[in-house]
Amino acid sequence: MTQMIPTNSTTTIVTASSSDELSSLEAVIMDACNELHAARQSDDAVGIQVITKTLNSLLETYDATDGDNHPNPAWARANQRALAYSAMGHIEKAISLELAALKYADTPRRREISSGNIADRFIRLGDPTSAIAFFLDAQEENPDSIPVLLTGAVAVFDAGYTDQAEVIFKTLLDNPALLQPNSELVAYLELEPRTRSVARSLVSGRKLIDQLDKMKSKSVSEGAQS
Repeated sequence: MTQMIPTNSTTTIVTASSSDELSSLEAVIMDACNELHAARQSDDAVGIQVITKTLNSLLETYDATDGDNHPNPAWARANQRALAYSAMGHIEKAISLELAALKYADTPRRREISSGNIADRFIRLGDPTSAIAFFLDAQEENPDSIPVLLTGAVAVFDAGYTDQAEVIFKTLLDNPALLQPNSELVAYLELEPRTRSVARSLVSGRKLIDQLDKMKSKSVSEGAQS
């Protein structure tokens, strides 16, 4: 039976697989999107207004520079604007833009990004069935992507397929190398409320969080002794 996730399901986090994947402007846009998600999560009205204005300005610059001189600006401009609209809470608009971006996605990585983003946004709209379809598309492009796997886990959990969600978290649990400081897995478990809530509802997810808490305690202890 699916457990309701007691969080603001219209917010999320934005990550990149590596720092060199983003241009300097894209990195600033990503940071602003995460700040806006956090502001909306905490109902910070002033922060929402300020960051939204900043994001709109960044998008204007991004569009004016052909996606910060991106090799595929048709994909990149729609993708970045979708990220921003998603952070602003305009999820249906973000899906429409990402679907437009997907038409121009010319590499497996870009198809993975767009399909994974769409899956995440359908989850936030309360439509796990549509989310699963795009999760499977993203997984086909990159079966090892941590954001894709975690998005898929939430989607299948929300759809009532708790056994499949358990399988995904068991796969992550059985790969301890994934649980490293500053990794994508740690970021999602610490900062993405839906992911953490689903994890706490599953045996392997709880074990994974226990391992994360032990890793953090060990790091604090070692830091105090140095």
